[in-house]
Amino acid sequence: MAAVIKLASLVRRTPETVETLAQRRVRRGSRGLEILFTGLFGLCVAITLTAFATMVFYKGELVRIGPDNCYIGDGPANSMAFGSLPLVHRLIYVMIVAVRATPIIMIFWSLRGLFRLYALGRVFAPANAAQFRRIGAWLCVYAVSPFACHLFLSATGYEIDRNWAHMASLQAFVLGLLVFVIGQVMQVGREIEEDREAFI
Repeated sequence: MAAVIKLASLVRRTPETVETLAQRRVRRGSRGLEILFTGLFGLCVAITLTAFATMVFYKGELVRIGPDNCYIGDGPANSMAFGSLPLVHRLIYVMIVAVRATPIIMIFWSLRGLFRLYALGRVFAPANAAQFRRIGAWLCVYAVSPFACHLFLSATGYEIDRNWAHMASLQAFVLGLLVFVIGQVMQVGREIEEDREAFI
C-alpha cells in the first residue's frame, strides 16, 4: 500500500520575494494615493474645461476680472464682466488659463504615476526616478508660468489682472528643483547598484 506524504513547498522564498509588513503598508497606502491623485487630475481637467467654456460663451455678470484678480460673483468696483471683453481678448485669456493649468494637471498625473509604481511594489526602479524628475520639472514650470504669462500679456497690451508675483511661485520653484535633483540622485544610485551587481 502506497504511503502519501505531504511535502513542503520546494519553492525557496528569498528575502526579495517575502513582502514585509512595512512594504505591504506602503503598497496599500500608495493605492489610496494613486486613486486620490487620479481624482485630482480628473477634477483639474474638468475645472479647466469648464473655465474654457465659461470664458468663451458666458456673457453674464457673475464672472469678473480686475487689476488684482478674477472673481466669481460680486467683484470690486474696478472689475468688469469677463463676458464684456472682445472675443479675441477672451481667447487670449483662454490660452493663458491653459498655460497656467497644464503644469498643475501634469503634476497630479505624474504623482498618480509615481504612486502607481509604489502600489505595484516598484520603489527604486528607473521609472520612479523619471517620475520624480517630471514632478520637479512641472513644479518649476508652474512656478515660472505666471511671470511668463505676465510678460506676454504686458507686451501684447491684453493684461488686465496684474497680480502675478507670489511667494508661492518661488517656493514651488525651489521645491521643484529639489524634487528634480532627488530624481537625478535616484537614477545615479540605481546605476551604481546595477554596476555593482554586474561585478558579482
